Parts: sequence; C-alpha cells; structure tokens
Amino acid sequence: MFAPLSSLAVGAIACGIIGAAVAIKADDSAIMAISIAIFAVGLLRVVSAVIYKRRKLAADVATQIWERIYEYGAWGFSALLGLLCYITLTHTTDATLHLAVATTAAGYAAAISGRNAGRPIIAVGQLTLTTLPLAIALLIYPDWLHKALGFVILMFIYGMIDITLSIRDIIIQALTMTRKEAALAARYEEQANRFDIALNNMSHGLCMFDDQDRLKVWNARFIELLNLYDAPIKVGTTIRELVRYSIRAGNHSGLGVRSIVYELTRGLRQDHHGQVFVSVDGERIMALSRRMMADGGSVVILEDVTERKAAQERIAYLARYDDLTGLPNRNHFRERINEMLEIVREGGNQIALHLIDIDRFKQVNDTLGHPIGDKLLKEVSRRLGSVVRTGDMIARFGGDEFVILQSTPSRRQDSGRLARRLVKALSVPFDVEGHRIDIGASIGIAVAPQDGIDADELIKNADMALYAAKGNGGGEHRFFAAEMEERAQARRALELDLRDALSRNELEVFYQPLIDLKTGAITTCEALLRWHHPERGYISPAEFVPIAEETGLIISIGEWVLQRACQDAASWPTGTKVAVNLSPVQFRDRSLGARVVSALAKSGLPAQCLDLEITERVLLEESESTLYTMEQLKVLGVRISLDDFGTGYSSLNYLRKYPFNKIKIDRSFIADLGRDQDAPSIVRAVAGLGNSLNMIVVAEGIETEEQLRQVKEEGCHEGQGYLFGRAMPVDAILEKLQASPAQRANLVAVA
Repeated sequence: MFAPLSSLAVGAIACGIIGAAVAIKADDSAIMAISIAIFAVGLLRVVSAVIYKRRKLAADVATQIWERIYEYGAWGFSALLGLLCYITLTHTTDATLHLAVATTAAGYAAAISGRNAGRPIIAVGQLTLTTLPLAIALLIYPDWLHKALGFVILMFIYGMIDITLSIRDIIIQALTMTRKEAALAARYEEQANRFDIALNNMSHGLCMFDDQDRLKVWNARFIELLNLYDAPIKVGTTIRELVRYSIRAGNHSGLGVRSIVYELTRGLRQDHHGQVFVSVDGERIMALSRRMMADGGSVVILEDVTERKAAQERIAYLARYDDLTGLPNRNHFRERINEMLEIVREGGNQIALHLIDIDRFKQVNDTLGHPIGDKLLKEVSRRLGSVVRTGDMIARFGGDEFVILQSTPSRRQDSGRLARRLVKALSVPFDVEGHRIDIGASIGIAVAPQDGIDADELIKNADMALYAAKGNGGGEHRFFAAEMEERAQARRALELDLRDALSRNELEVFYQPLIDLKTGAITTCEALLRWHHPERGYISPAEFVPIAEETGLIISIGEWVLQRACQDAASWPTGTKVAVNLSPVQFRDRSLGARVVSALAKSGLPAQCLDLEITERVLLEESESTLYTMEQLKVLGVRISLDDFGTGYSSLNYLRKYPFNKIKIDRSFIADLGRDQDAPSIVRAVAGLGNSLNMIVVAEGIETEEQLRQVKEEGCHEGQGYLFGRAMPVDAILEKLQASPAQRANLVAVA
C-alpha cells in the first residue's frame, strides 16, 4: 500500500495542480481551500510512507496501526477530491472546468482499482468517495447531458468495484500459486540438500551411470576411496575415463585400462557382481558392486572392506589356532588327528597322543596374577616346540592343558623318551619378568591303534593316563593301560554311590581327641568323616573326599558334617571344643558364613567352641576373598586353625596375614622325631613362632611316648595322635569325655 512512493507523490501533486488551476480560473476561494487540503493530505501520505519504510527496515512495526494510517489518509484524500468535483459542478457553469475535475476523478478512480485491489474495503471506499459526489453533482445539473454523464458515472462506479474485486481474486490466486510454488521449491531444495548431505556422508563410495555408462552422480567418499582429488571428474565422464584416472591415482596395480574396463563392462552388468582391488596406499582393500536400474543405467557401490577382511581372517585364524600361544587349537588338532587316524586304519604307522598338564600352574595364577600366567604359558609353548620334531603337532586345548601328536613312533620307548624330554624341559625353572617360576608337567600317553583308533577314545584314554600320572604327585608320564579304565569305571561307580550316601544315612562322624600336653585333658575333638558302604564296608576318606571335592558334593556333605558336629558337641562337657575341617571348595562357597551361623543356631553350641580347620591349599586360592571370609568367621567368634602346617608355600606369610588361633604341625615332622636330627629344630622353631604370635601349637600324629616327650620339651601346647586315641564314634568320645569330671585323666593310647 505504501509502495511505490512515486505514485503517491504524483497523485498528490496532480490533484493539487488540477484543483489549484480550477480555483484560479473560477476565482473561487472554496475550491482553492479544497485544492490546498488535497495537496496537504497527499503530502502527509507521502511523508507517512517514508517514515513507515524507514521503521520497517530498522525493526518490526505494528502493521495494523500503519494500515489504519494509510486507510484514513486514502479515504480523506478521496473525499476531498470528490468534494472538489461536487463544488466545481455546482458553483460553476464552465464546461472546461467540469471536464477537468471529471476526468481527474475518473482517472484517480481507475488508478485506485489497480493500486488497492488487494484491500477491497479501501479501494471501494476511495472509489465511492471520489466518484459518488461527482455523479450526484452531474445528476442534479440542469443540463440533460450532464444527467446522462452522471448516470454513466454511477455505472462506472459499479464497473470499477467489480473490476477491483476481480483484480483482488486474481492477485490472491497468483499469490497463492506463488507461495505454493515457493514452498514446493523450498521443499525440493531441502530434500535435495538432505540427499546431498546424506550422499556425501556415506561410508560407501557411490556413483551412478546412465545406460551408456556415462557418469551422472557421485559422492565425496567415492573420490576419497579412489584418491581422485586431482582428476577432472564431471557429469558425462565415461567408465573408461574413470578407470584411466583411477590407474593414474595408483589403484589396480599391474592392470591395464583395457582389461579393467572389459571386466567392469562384462561383469558389472550383473547385479551384485563384486570385484576386489587394493588401494593406492596398499593398506586398504576395496570392493566394487553394481545394481542395474530399469532405464538401463546402474549404481556402483565402492566399499572399504579392509577391516571386514581382517576380521574374517582373524575369525578363520581363531577357529583353528589359540590366540595366546599361536598353537593349533582343539578344532585344528581334531582335523589333524582324524587325518592321521585314517592312515592308521588303512594299515599305516602308529601315532602317540601326549596329553600334558602343567603342575602347580594354578598357584602361579593365584599368587603372581593371570598376566604372568599367560606369559608363562607362552614360554611353555616355546619349550615344547624346542623338544618335539618338526613333523609332530603341538596344540593347546585351553587353560594349562597342551597336547602333542607324535607321528610314526616306531616303538613304545620312542614315546616314553619324548615324554621324559618334555617333563625335563618343563622342570627347568622359568624366568618371567624377574619371577623365578618352578613348575613341572604330568603327561598321559595313548597310542593308536593299540589304545583306540577314534580321536575321542584316544583323548579319553590319554586323560586317564594323565590322571594316573598326577595321582603319583606329578612330574611323571604314564601310558594308558586297560586297568586304568577299570579304575575309572570303579571311581565313577563310587561317585554315583557317594551321591546317594547322605540320603541313605551311610555317612558317619567320628571324633579324635586333642590333648592339653600339660594337664592331659581333652580340649578339642576333631570331627572326621567316615563312609560305611553297604557292600564295600568302610571307605577311606582319602578315596572319596577328593571325588566329593571334584564333583561339588563336598558342599552338601560338609554342611551335614558341620551341623552334626555342632549338634554332638552341644552335649559335651562345658568348654570342650569341636574341630571341623573345611576344604577349599567349601571356602569358595559365598554362603559359608550363613551355613556356620545356621549350624550354631540349630545346635545351641557357643561359637567359641567351634574350631574350623583349613589347610594351606585354601590359602592358595583368591587371597582377598579368603581373608574376607576368615574375618567374617572371626567376627562370629569362631576359632580358626591352620592344619598340616609346613607342607605348603609361604607359610610364615600366612601366619602374619590371616587371623589364626591355632597351628597344627604336620604329622610328617612329628614322625621324624628320633630319626631325623633336624626334626626337633623344626618343631622347636614352629612352637616358638606360635608362642610369639599368641597361637596354640598342636603336634599331630603322636604315636609314641618319646614323641610325646620331645614335643613337650620343644614347647607344643596340644597333641593329637594314636597315643591318645584313634577316631571313634560319638558315643565312645562322649564316654571318654565323661571319664573324669575335671577332664584331667592321664590319657594313654587307645586301640
């Protein structure tokens, strides 16, 4: 409405001039006043337009206020022009003057229709205010021609209003279409920008060809992967030109343009056809694939498959080789042994399978940590490789278990010699990051075809031979023998019977007394598990306890022993303690503390009357969790003893670190008293150490009066052994406890 300024200025000046000319010729002061008012209002409209434009550029303006200013100014100007026409026609008779004002009003009205058609109320108001006074003046004029002209003016008013409204509709339609086209164009531009962003941020290189194999579209990744930064790539570039640029960039080493183009045009005509080549830096592997389009064109995808290829190769490697040592793994071993057994079945030479287990490896892991253990395994694999022949295979089954497949040993002695060399090689101390590590190896050997011609059978038999080798203390090799399988079957049967022994009430708890060496009184009774088998009679704990530990049955059996011992001890004379042995498997049970609390609560036995005995084997497990469990038990008030002291490792460190109340010198040292001149010194040193740490020292395995005399002299506090009594049922131990109210009878050996 406020633009252009020139039309507002021209209208104000033109109408002012016409009014002034008519006023001068008619010599009419009223017409002159109206003319001056027309010019003044026109000038104000121009000034308001200038002010509006400046404010609009500076900041947001209240458009409704300015619209009202324009509206009132337009109506005022039009009303003054209409009044000029009316006064001129009614105050003068000069036809020239009538023609001047009539044509000016008609021209202004026509201009209004085009200028303000977008706001019909303003345009119609201006049109009416300008021409209606003119039409009225013509209709009341006495001349019939003027009357006719007045009627025409009325028709003109109607026509111009109709034209104004029509122009408004046209403007709205045009504006709507323009806005729709602009919105559509903006949407297309936004989509194009998104497509461009997505295209150039793809991890794959992409290009599109028409049906003549001319380049139409490509992305930045395509240029990057082919290193075509300096190539003049443009729309219409052919495949041949692209190949030439790629070769110049250093890709497709050793190939020519013709052969590459032939492969591309022949092979890439098919969907998903793939080709692989090495990039310019020689470090990346590229894969090409092509998808045909309906119009004959195609889309080519270029992908960097270096990591994928490396991962595939890594997976293929790990499927057959051990990641830590690089040796063949179980899968690879099976492939090889199956091939060799096939030759054996066809009458070929025999083969020997050596199953190797590293002795004391778990202690290394527990004391020095798994990183040192892993490095030790690498060193073990190197030593094994230095012993075996080139044609023999070394594999790692996992953990500390290795296997050697010895091809074509001519005699059994050859396998024995190899096993001895392996044991000797692994018995030499290792130096791993400054740590001297002494381990050893136990080896089980099975020979095909004598011991089987199936891989699983050979491994099973070698495993039984290995079990026999470890049963003798380790550091040895054993060949498989038929009686080993018989022993394994017997052991399996024993395991099955042991699973039901508890429910069938076949287990019993016997007790062996511990004596105060000064008073001769019984201080503690050690609970010892016995199994009365319905067919085999009493079975030694040394035979069935290891089975219980390996199978996990020791958890339920140990809980039963703990509850029974606490229940029995609750009826003993006040102050008499009961000692219960805990295996490493029980100590790893996180609910051990809860089980002890339950046993004490059910029996009513005071916590200080329960003595839990552990061996140094327990302390070789995870030290932090072991210490935590022992501190929990200590808080309960339970006493803790270290059994078989001196037979393990780092014993002095254990005494310093763990909260023991009692240490029991292993029976092997007591048995040497009187036979080994160093034995008394050892007993004396342990007793002195216990005294300095405020611990009770117990001598185990006392069988003679001489041994009793010496352990007293060396400072031991308590004694245990056949001299004081063998393990006996609960009734017998209760009778012995009640032999004297003061429990100070001079106890002697009881058969």
